[in-house]
Amino acid sequence: MNSVTMRSIIAAVLLVVGLAGGWFGHKALSSTGDTPTIALYQDWRLACPVASLKEGSCEMQQDVLDAKTHSELARLSIFQLKGDTTMLVTVPYNVLLEPGLALSFGTAKPLVYQYETCNGVGCIVRVKVDDALRASLGGTAQARVLFAGLDGKPVGLPFSSKGFNDAVAAFDGAEARRNSWWRRLWS
Repeated sequence: MNSVTMRSIIAAVLLVVGLAGGWFGHKALSSTGDTPTIALYQDWRLACPVASLKEGSCEMQQDVLDAKTHSELARLSIFQLKGDTTMLVTVPYNVLLEPGLALSFGTAKPLVYQYETCNGVGCIVRVKVDDALRASLGGTAQARVLFAGLDGKPVGLPFSSKGFNDAVAAFDGAEARRNSWWRRLWS
């Protein structure tokens, strides 16, 4: 064999060894690790489970607090459920179930939803988050959760849309990374 052929063989072997070492050592050198993450986007928070949890989903949340006591009156949670983006609105037990719950954005007509169940946390409404609802959530300065108390009086709890657009962009990006074939190939 001549020296050019020998150099080519050595280069090919080194390339294969380097690729194999990179393939098998990628987790050891990874800087992100397999840890859950929490990020704040003004009034919204985003929590994502560990990447190794295959059935997990990131979740955006906002607690709707009483202005005086700062106690939680309602909670908005957005997450992926069977491929659909879903929002759960949880309110306390002292509500009339029949009229349902409404979400109001600015001067637009309120969107009414029926309660799905009441559990140990409170009464829950499940809402499918479509593009129109996303635009309403991110495009208004005045958003409210509306329901009727046990005394029949209407209750309007304002909640913030500050940071929603940034949080939903991070949510979409994190969910895309969690479900990408590239991540599954390297994990």
